[in-house]
Amino acid sequence: MFWCLLSSFVLGLAGLLLYIYYLSKGQFDDPEDVKYEMFRNEIDKEK
Repeated sequence: MFWCLLSSFVLGLAGLLLYIYYLSKGQFDDPEDVKYEMFRNEIDKEK
């Protein structure tokens, strides 16, 4: 029982730390920008 609780706590903490890391890197700044990335790639290929 103890190992289940400990592993759940460790995995939850690891997930929280990953979220904070990517949040500080700016991964979640503009979620709407992803839709237009494909069009920017096509325009760059035409040049």
